[in-house]
Amino acid sequence: MKKILIALVAGFIALGAKAQLLNSEVISGYKEGDKLEKSVFQAKNDVPQLNVWAGAFTSKPSDVPSPVIGKELSYPGYPEKGPSIVLGTPDDIKGTRFSVYPIDTKKKYYKGVLYLACLIEMSKIGSSSAVDVLGLSASATSVSNRAAIKVSRIGADRLKFSTNLLKSKAETTMAYDYDKPHLVILKLDYDNQSASLFVDPNVETEPEQPDCTAVGDEENVLKHAIRSISLRIRSGNDGYVGNIRLARTWSDLFVQ
Repeated sequence: MKKILIALVAGFIALGAKAQLLNSEVISGYKEGDKLEKSVFQAKNDVPQLNVWAGAFTSKPSDVPSPVIGKELSYPGYPEKGPSIVLGTPDDIKGTRFSVYPIDTKKKYYKGVLYLACLIEMSKIGSSSAVDVLGLSASATSVSNRAAIKVSRIGADRLKFSTNLLKSKAETTMAYDYDKPHLVILKLDYDNQSASLFVDPNVETEPEQPDCTAVGDEENVLKHAIRSISLRIRSGNDGYVGNIRLARTWSDLFVQ
């Protein structure tokens, strides 16, 4: 009986730890070369299938096909495993494409703090202006980002990361190397009306100072719930994003 109780307690602890993660294994069940999207939304009011990648609804359909699955990425101390998503367009077809991963249709992810973590590795960026990689969207079927993780080119072989809170923007002061995975964490804070980025942080505890913070104002007020994780691929870019997690606290991002 004692062994059974110990096993039950251990099981409840494991379930509790897993439950602290709002979303993980976002790219599970895929192998390299697979198409990411399982369907494409034809209207904003389409009924989404939660936790399944789909092409975002856009007023003008994209000629760029679904993103494809890439190699596995890893980062010391970060437990999320699995394949990545290729950030360039197939056959370098000119243009851009948005995909969404619906996580809710109501107001589950509203108020407080949300952390979106991922690994990003770039070998080429086609623009010196910041472009979205991943975002937190208020729509489950289209892209209406409240905040995003963005990349831009610096010189020939380095990049910067940046973020936004609606139209308020901020970028890192440091430049980062191509061809290596970077752990990037977006903190969306409803209470403080801010979006912050942490790049390659100490995973043990949340740093006191983020690498950059976009702050809201009278014209940029964070008030809508988050209903999907958005993805953008674009011609001229070569790289990968993967190992995506969404959580309510910093420590939850690193639950095994």
